[in-house]
Amino acid sequence: MTKQHWMGVIVGILFTGAVHAQVGRLEWHKGITLPAMQDGKAHIGMAGPIAGVTGNCFLVAGGANFPHLPPWKGGAKEIQKDVFIYGKKEGRLSLIAQDSFPIAVAYAASLSLPDGLLVIGGETPDGKTAVCRLIKYDGSTKKIVVSDFPNLPFPLANMGAVVHGNKIFIAGGETPDAVSDQVLQLDLAHLEKGWVCVGKLPYAVSHLQLLSDSQNGLYLLGGRKAHPECPSTLYHELWCSTDGGSTWSKRTDIPFPAAAGTACVLPDQGIWLLSADRGNTFHQVEALIFDAKKETSPSQRQKLIDAKNKLQINHPGFGRAVWRYDLKSAKWKRMGDLPSDGPVTTTAVVWGDMVILPSGEIKAGVRTPEILVATFSKKWD
Repeated sequence: MTKQHWMGVIVGILFTGAVHAQVGRLEWHKGITLPAMQDGKAHIGMAGPIAGVTGNCFLVAGGANFPHLPPWKGGAKEIQKDVFIYGKKEGRLSLIAQDSFPIAVAYAASLSLPDGLLVIGGETPDGKTAVCRLIKYDGSTKKIVVSDFPNLPFPLANMGAVVHGNKIFIAGGETPDAVSDQVLQLDLAHLEKGWVCVGKLPYAVSHLQLLSDSQNGLYLLGGRKAHPECPSTLYHELWCSTDGGSTWSKRTDIPFPAAAGTACVLPDQGIWLLSADRGNTFHQVEALIFDAKKETSPSQRQKLIDAKNKLQINHPGFGRAVWRYDLKSAKWKRMGDLPSDGPVTTTAVVWGDMVILPSGEIKAGVRTPEILVATFSKKWD
């Protein structure tokens, strides 16, 4: 073999190895917190907030929390309508304005579009809603402008949503009396056609993640399905559709059940799963709730309720582990930890090279006012 041939082989090996070894890196910055509430008290955070980018601003709004007492002390959940608008400067977020949404809403899907931030469905004080609205931020007035968008065919909350090309896809979610297995599509070039069902999921599921790659792939991650008489099913499956949600094929399972998580696709051809509820405490709490409902003895029922409350009070949190699924090798790998307790029931927002995890739930009934921010960059292993 000639010297030139050997050199070509060596260069080819080095180049191939480098391509496969190039993965992403998230550098987490010092977090910021939501501003104080109207009564001057520190913000307690919210689950299921609206979150995304409109214009040159990041917006987080709505969501639900327990402002007076935790649930194990009889506290009532309240849905909020505060809006917080942040600018970006030198890789950091800074609050530039505050406003209010026309109606309190939580657990909606929110997607960043070129024309604004789209809020899809969700839950209001009157129940689940099919209403969709587009939010824009007017920098001259420091107020949001809200306009109508085609409504869903039925009320829906806690669904997966993604923009893929010039189409929006919705998967699963909770209706007022069931869990959906439908894939809905809205063509942004033909809004007059409204939402149409384009396929069915492998099973009915809510609290899932729906993502898309740079080609034609849609990805469904994890989620859960509530049952009327027994604990929920939590899913660890990863599914892919390459025909716009019509059919789905199984990929490598997530190493653990993953409900109500946060995930995003980043430019290193990886799906980054940043947080998830693995369901251990969740299932125990559900089981005690069902047992208490069936119990006829008041004293025994109270013991079950006390045990449930103790579990919630001592909830260990959802962990900090960050995992990545490589779209080429089809393998999962742990990629380190978040700088603080992992929030679930929120949305991972990608804004340029910035990844944002706004507020969310860090334990049963406990929210965080923290907004986690990381910078994404590629590295060579």
